[in-house]
Amino acid sequence: MQTSLQRKLLAAFAAPTLVATLCGGWLAYSVAGRVVTSAYDQSLLNLANGVANRVRLEPFGLQVSLPFEAEAVLRTDTVDRIYFRVRDDHGRLVSGDTDLPPAEVRFPTMQPYFFHAQFRGEPIRGVRLHQQLDAVGFYVTVAETLGKREKAVHTLLWGFGVAMLLVLSAIGLASRWAIQRGLSPLSTLERDLSRRSVQDLSPVDPSTVPVEIRQLVAALNTLFAGLESAGHQQRRFLQEAAHQLRTPLAGLQLQLELLEATPDDASLRTTLHNSVQRVIRLANQLLTLARAESGALLLVHHASVDMAELIDEMLDDWLRSADSRGIDFGVERERAVLAGDPTLLRELLANLVDNAIKYTPDGGEVTLTCRLDGTRVLIRVADSGPGIPASERERIFERFYRSPAARGTGSGLGLSIASEIVTAHGGTITVLDRGASGGTVLLLDLPAMSATAQ
Repeated sequence: MQTSLQRKLLAAFAAPTLVATLCGGWLAYSVAGRVVTSAYDQSLLNLANGVANRVRLEPFGLQVSLPFEAEAVLRTDTVDRIYFRVRDDHGRLVSGDTDLPPAEVRFPTMQPYFFHAQFRGEPIRGVRLHQQLDAVGFYVTVAETLGKREKAVHTLLWGFGVAMLLVLSAIGLASRWAIQRGLSPLSTLERDLSRRSVQDLSPVDPSTVPVEIRQLVAALNTLFAGLESAGHQQRRFLQEAAHQLRTPLAGLQLQLELLEATPDDASLRTTLHNSVQRVIRLANQLLTLARAESGALLLVHHASVDMAELIDEMLDDWLRSADSRGIDFGVERERAVLAGDPTLLRELLANLVDNAIKYTPDGGEVTLTCRLDGTRVLIRVADSGPGIPASERERIFERFYRSPAARGTGSGLGLSIASEIVTAHGGTITVLDRGASGGTVLLLDLPAMSATAQ
């Protein structure tokens, strides 16, 4: 199911809006009830005071000076029925509805007492007062049914509800419009990117997008830059590979033609075999170089590699190659584990040691050292060869570069491959002088794998 950012934002707004609506409805109902109750209670209290003002003390007891017409006016209401009662402190009915609740209390207070009750099958709201006339106390109770109150509450709630509905509608429309307007830069960015060709990897101008998505645009620009760099490297690699393969392949074609003309020529067969081996070696180096340039993949497809074990695996081949030329080959190693690609690391060691043996004169010496120094793996390859001039120490890591003083044949890819592999593994490679005895030292500094990760 596809995720809509607009729907997520609307849903995020909907939850607090719903809670606010429910709370507002409850508050509106409470306030409306209090306002209506307060207003009509005051009217009841006024009626009760009016009846109390009509009470007179006669020689034979309390009397209510309320003619029939006045009582009819008192009880007249177009919506509700109004009831009243007057009793003295001894419980004698002076006037009104004798069965009207509630009963009078023995110890009265001067404060009005408001109450809810049932009377003649209907709910009523009333007030009871205690008054005194020349030291003679009496109670006045006035009550009415709840028709006007309920109608007033319903009217207020209807008004509140309509107003709230209008407000919610306005909030909903404004939120939808605001969200659409707020997300419009994303739509603009989408249109701009969709109109681009696959070759257009130019960066997006961060000033044209809101601050909230500038980090996204920055990450997108970084991706574009990486893709453009990768494309440039790929094009350069293909051009250089084609250039380097063209010459040996042309030589192979010529040798094959000569072999067809003189099939029994043994020297030509040997030359052809060596040429094939050089082409295979060059192709393998080019493939290794292409893989080393994709060093970011090592972060995903890495393994725990013990460099001492890799050295032991290749040691016999190096010893045979060194012994064939009388070279003293020495090895000092200790367990040193790092995270990386074992195939590329094996190629790294092979290139460095093979170069050292190749450029060391017969009878010379080559030393390979591998040790763990805290959180770093240090690998040192030293030879007693002619050395590398300081002016060339940066160029020797360029592709297909060969020093004018270099002996023998080669493609000039060995140290370039080594540099790419070291960089892919987060390390450095440095060229040093061996000292007074002459020769070259290549020092590799690679990050070691922590003990907990091994």
